[in-house]
Amino acid sequence: MTKKQLFIQWDSTNDCNLRCRHCYHNEKGEKAHRQEDSDLMSLSEVEDMVDDLVDTSQRWGMDPRFHISGGEPLKRRDLFKILEYTQQRGVATKILTNGTLITPEKARALKERGIKRLQISVDGDRERHNDVRQRPYAFDRAMQGIANCRAEDIGVTVSFTAMQSNKDHIEQAIKDSIEAGADIFGIQSYVPTRELGVNDPEFIDAKGMYDIYKVQRELEERYGDKISLLETEVLWHLMHCDDPLKEASREKGKYLGGCGAGFSGVAVLSNGVVYPCRRLPIEIGHISEGLVRLITEKKVMKDLRDLERLKKEFGCEYVSHCKGCRAIAYATTGDFMNKDPMCFRNLVKPGDLKDRYTKDATS
Repeated sequence: MTKKQLFIQWDSTNDCNLRCRHCYHNEKGEKAHRQEDSDLMSLSEVEDMVDDLVDTSQRWGMDPRFHISGGEPLKRRDLFKILEYTQQRGVATKILTNGTLITPEKARALKERGIKRLQISVDGDRERHNDVRQRPYAFDRAMQGIANCRAEDIGVTVSFTAMQSNKDHIEQAIKDSIEAGADIFGIQSYVPTRELGVNDPEFIDAKGMYDIYKVQRELEERYGDKISLLETEVLWHLMHCDDPLKEASREKGKYLGGCGAGFSGVAVLSNGVVYPCRRLPIEIGHISEGLVRLITEKKVMKDLRDLERLKKEFGCEYVSHCKGCRAIAYATTGDFMNKDPMCFRNLVKPGDLKDRYTKDATS
């Protein structure tokens, strides 16, 4: 039986060579991402965090997963030393990057240090992607980064953040990803700013997300033999709810999947501050407190695991395997226990449902 995963997504640095308009590090436009080195977790602190992840995973009978994000992780000077340590500890590690700094030499160095897969963000065709990144070279260098990884037999998952301004560029992004050599493509939902909520001009409502998922199903028919199109984003579970495992989880009221906030891991900022999820900016403590205490004792984490309360809050029996996105609920209502406004449950037709098991993006 496959073990459940326990993961840490770690923002290794706030430094970045791009200025993405929707990045949570860049809420004030051109303000520099840079952070004093004294604020960053040290190499020894990172090693302690990895040790904690391994030990806690073993204690709970889970598989450890370590996702290194940023800023741009390749801007972290000791990144390769960190990767040597995760390789030594046997922790499956994935890099979340913009791809622009992955030269052939760096791709080779990543491969030598145990990286089997990384994620590169692509948010449209060349023009749209460069506009989002606010750098004219971003698209071409990202495509080259994908190609350099594939030359070293490193799997590449392309992550596309769906927004109002790029929702018509999904097919082109898929075609470009295939040409560059990516083997997995996934769509993530955009989390609006808390100041604007549902009035954020990039926010996509329930009908809009449902239409995007329907389009992806059509694109899968066209391109599925060339690239795997993920159906693992939280609300995809509404399109798979006839799965026998999901039916059993509903009957027993036990967590199966969907939004993992509170259940399967935490996000750690570059200074060690911990959130339940990187997109849910609620501070629950510091990683030095230890994963066991952070996950089992913090009230926010306990609330996120209260499936009965969630079911009562928005009257949905699918909370055990969906939960909606708690980050989007928080951004749009100020309460992470509210209903996800992107939920399209009432739009799903019997013909939409699929009993489908998809490739794990973290494998």
